Amino acid sequence: MKSNGGESADMKRIVCPKDYYNEQGLLLSAKGTKITLSQFLRLQRKYDFLSETEANERTLASYEKIKQKICRKDERYKRADDQLLDQASALLVNIVFESKRKPWYMYLTALGNHINWLYTHSIDVALLSLMMAIESGVSQRSLWDLGVGGILHDVGKLLIPKKIIQKRTELSDIEKDILRQHCELGVECTTDCAFPILSQDIIAQHHERLDGSGYPNQLQEGQINEYVKIVMIADAFDTITAGRPYRKTVEVEEALAYLEDQEGAFSRMYLETLKNILVRP
Repeated sequence: MKSNGGESADMKRIVCPKDYYNEQGLLLSAKGTKITLSQFLRLQRKYDFLSETEANERTLASYEKIKQKICRKDERYKRADDQLLDQASALLVNIVFESKRKPWYMYLTALGNHINWLYTHSIDVALLSLMMAIESGVSQRSLWDLGVGGILHDVGKLLIPKKIIQKRTELSDIEKDILRQHCELGVECTTDCAFPILSQDIIAQHHERLDGSGYPNQLQEGQINEYVKIVMIADAFDTITAGRPYRKTVEVEEALAYLEDQEGAFSRMYLETLKNILVRP
């Protein structure tokens, strides 16, 4: 099929005029997202049956699901200051609420329908990052962008085979290489979403390390966004303490000690901030 200008429908990009959901309520394409004409025609043909009211109801249901996850009690935060935890939780809930009509909201709903522990991890990393950032005096504008990036830092894993993400034994070298592509894939899939720069830096850099030992680009400390240094700690801490299909959970104090032992990899200042939040008397 050709457009009027001779460009193929598979190449011509348009702005999606509305939210498109499938029968299960999964947001397939958000209003304002750039998609190809052929993608739009397929969506229109298959899914243009939801009324605006039904679409709004499904968006609200998705928001309530995320809100419940954010506000649940987590034993790891039992020694954290209640006011700080409440402030970070309220901010993250507000970020999610205000994102309902943003092009990237479809990725939040997709995470919610993908792998449960990955969905929980995404929320917990955002929440812990906000707690650390608030304690560090980060501005309100940057807190907002940090929260968006934190909750979507692993969005690229939506494009990684589930069998790799959920594997209960050690990954092969090839599988590790595939998994490590999620940072670059995440950047690619959010490029047309009017994504904040800090948020996109978080997706791209959260597995980098200050000493250049991280991935995908082996960046050094001075090349890494300052606030990404917060998220990389929150991500590593949650991964260790929440457990994975292939690994048991680790206690808070042991996890903090492990991160401190990674000489040169993480910001000592932000590690101290995390320690003060989670193990304060």
